[in-house]
Amino acid sequence: MKISLIMNENSYAGREYLYNLKREKFKIDVLSIGTFPEDNVIEDTRCGNLWKPEKQNKLAKFHKFYKFKSLKSKKLLNFLIDKKYDIGIQGGTGIINKKIIDRYRLGILNFHPGLLPNYRGCSAPEWQIVEGNKVYSTCHLIDEGIDTGDIVAIKELKTNNLSYFTFRASIYIETSKFLIKTINEIKSLNGFKNKPYSQDKNKARYMNYIGDEKIKIIIDSFKY
Repeated sequence: MKISLIMNENSYAGREYLYNLKREKFKIDVLSIGTFPEDNVIEDTRCGNLWKPEKQNKLAKFHKFYKFKSLKSKKLLNFLIDKKYDIGIQGGTGIINKKIIDRYRLGILNFHPGLLPNYRGCSAPEWQIVEGNKVYSTCHLIDEGIDTGDIVAIKELKTNNLSYFTFRASIYIETSKFLIKTINEIKSLNGFKNKPYSQDKNKARYMNYIGDEKIKIIIDSFKY
């Protein structure tokens, strides 16, 4: 099965996924988009510098990287037409258009750190904590909306709740385990175990950035 991951250059989420795939000796192609710094200051701050995925240059010694200027690049589209991938993984990039999605036989998977359709959009892990719920990751197929595609699987994340920073730092580490299980299953079956199902629009909510005030409440809640 031909698999590729699409990510912005140096994406932390993408690097975490690739590192864990490497640990499983699972090689895939990587489509690296644009030019971005190695360090993500926002993510470092949010995680209290407790999460630093393996560097891209080390990952490139195992996985095959291909570089493109943007998601709108004709070179990228022509590359995908030629490669004929079966499945894609969204590893932290911009909105992927239908022309790209359609180049994958089974589609492109996104691992959203929230229970869909209840927690679409931003700060999904934090909103789940604030509302007193468990933290989930939803694997869904990408479509032209934001977090609206058909659901493949859902998994509760076993986050490290020692503090807010350990909680945040563990999100994509735990999500990577879910990703590997899902990809291995798709590969072994040459398709999905169960037919992906549409989201219940009546339960759909789009969450905005949670804001500093609620972040402080969450930080305090982990102290007890």
